[in-house]
Amino acid sequence: MDYLLIIFPIVFVAAINCAQGNGDDPFYRSYYQTWGGSHLTVYNQGHEVQLLMDSSSGAGFSSKRDFGSGYFSMKIKIPEKNSKGLITSFYLISVPVGQPVEGVKHYEFDIEFYGTDGNPHIISTNAFANDLGNREQQFHLWFDPTKGFHTYEILWNQHQIVWFVDDTPIRVWKNNTQLGVGFPTGPLHVEASIWNPSYLGTPDWSQGPFKAHYREFGIDGCNYQSSKQDLCSSQSYYWNQNKYWQLDPKQQGKLQNARKNYMYKDYCKEDSNRHGPECQVNQ
Repeated sequence: MDYLLIIFPIVFVAAINCAQGNGDDPFYRSYYQTWGGSHLTVYNQGHEVQLLMDSSSGAGFSSKRDFGSGYFSMKIKIPEKNSKGLITSFYLISVPVGQPVEGVKHYEFDIEFYGTDGNPHIISTNAFANDLGNREQQFHLWFDPTKGFHTYEILWNQHQIVWFVDDTPIRVWKNNTQLGVGFPTGPLHVEASIWNPSYLGTPDWSQGPFKAHYREFGIDGCNYQSSKQDLCSSQSYYWNQNKYWQLDPKQQGKLQNARKNYMYKDYCKEDSNRHGPECQVNQ
């Protein structure tokens, strides 16, 4: 009995501080629309969202909560046709919803799909480590992301952040604060959007409207509370347990294969002097 009396309170504390769901969770349980008006449509009884982009607007949504660690995933199908000039995204960010991001030092970990006028399809990852970012690593996808849904995930614990595509890790950001490399300890939330940044040029609007689709809105995350930050490092959460502190040998092999065969842009190779320490530890 003494053993049970010790364990139950610990599990209960973890449970009330955790947002955990699965692929059957409806959109509005964990997310809400942030912009775009009628350009966001929720259907299939709340289990799928369409973001529409035309010459007047795109659209976006955000998680309802901030998190201090977690395993975040989404199934996404990006727009078909010639969508050059558009970005479809899924990312973690520290800047509160509605506040400007441009020129603000912050934490952000991106998955972005660049629209294209043909193959290959491009997925871009970026990291903002309490600064202005400019850490793109871009890949040519080994499948057509316009033809069906694929799973994109971001793992975040106190040891590493990992980007996954269909269970294949494509990038790792290790916690190396001792080397002066930024790593988030404060709150991050999830956002997703479709938009047309000026630096990618003007889309061919005659090809539109462009439609991105999102499914499976469950979140496994530790709800952030500033007064209880240490809770989000607890091994009561599966994503903080030892097996998630680094990639296992099979995952490491998948990572190296993806980087060797599909990565075509790496900020470390383009500007290694500026990003020296982090490029040595985040490969």
